[in-house]
Amino acid sequence: MARRLDRGGAEPARGRPGMVAWGLAGLVGLAVLATAGVSVQALYAGAAEDGEAQRRPPLTVETMTVVFEPHHLARESFVGRAEPGRETRMAFERAGLVTAIAVEEGDSVAAGHVLADLDARPLRIEQRRLRADREALEADIALAEATTRRRQSLVGEGWASRQALDEARFSRSALVARRDAVDAALEQVALDLEKSRITAPFVGRVAARHVDEGSVVAAGTAVLTLQEEARPLARIGVPPDRAASLALGQPVAVLYGDQRLEGQVARKVADLETATRTVPVLVSLPPSPAIASGEVLRLELRRPVLGRGAWLPLAALSEAERGLWSVMTVRDGADGPIIGREAVEILHTEGDRAFVRGSLTEGARVVVAGPHRLTVGQRIVPIAAVARPGMEG
Repeated sequence: MARRLDRGGAEPARGRPGMVAWGLAGLVGLAVLATAGVSVQALYAGAAEDGEAQRRPPLTVETMTVVFEPHHLARESFVGRAEPGRETRMAFERAGLVTAIAVEEGDSVAAGHVLADLDARPLRIEQRRLRADREALEADIALAEATTRRRQSLVGEGWASRQALDEARFSRSALVARRDAVDAALEQVALDLEKSRITAPFVGRVAARHVDEGSVVAAGTAVLTLQEEARPLARIGVPPDRAASLALGQPVAVLYGDQRLEGQVARKVADLETATRTVPVLVSLPPSPAIASGEVLRLELRRPVLGRGAWLPLAALSEAERGLWSVMTVRDGADGPIIGREAVEILHTEGDRAFVRGSLTEGARVVVAGPHRLTVGQRIVPIAAVARPGMEG
């Protein structure tokens, strides 16, 4: 019978499979012993750490009492821009030559302040001519009245006809009508003189100057742009559901950089902005010369979110596994207060604090800062923390 040869042409050694099995079993045993050794070493290390924590002198720590709330107010911000309450492109109602621009861009003006003038010399000439015509008519009317009185006397004595008396009366009436027409023309000239001057209709600031002296402008040509300063507004896009919850006159907070302004909801535009899917809300702001038109503002709203939890300072949290966080708590030990640890989940953050839930209980005491320098089981001396930003409920 032919013998099976290995790849090298040599006969395989007898009993080799058994030796391989014994070798594998030995390796597994070594691995188990090594694992057990590591576990025992970890246990000894933990025990040593706990023992060391017990031997350390008590550490003074600041603590706060956990107070649970049924919900929290989530802060929402919506961006918008500042705009004036009124913005007017000031223009002359008649054509003419611009002779004076009395303001510059950025100037603040009061109501009634003169802004610009047109050349009014042709109107003043026309005004003098009409006044002369009126004086001539007044003289003709006086003569017609005297003539009427004389003819009325002659008619009574039979020396004049009634036709001559009627002619004198109607002549006077025609002269009076012509005088009334001249008076109307004088009023029109006076009105044109008023329209030759632009005055500020409200307290505001000159935002733009469009023409200079010497320009010939048509009626309605913009000369200046005036923006109202007394009633600044913020135009902010808000989602429809949040806009529906806002009432006219409701106080709201508007942030301008680091400055917090107290405003009121002035108007809500009915049409939806198709590009942003928001509703424009106009918020009236307190007068502030520092807010220029077009400045970026943020509307801050509060929305209640149901869910039981407690506010804790961010400094009290340390990162744990699987997206959770942990906090150091105060427990009762055999020799006094010691450090414990509880797991929490962050639901909402705001500034220097967080709204959390987890294994904490009502009334538990939490170390407010420095959890990295503490170990479980360490003896401590807890003191009430001094109120600081981020610790308010």
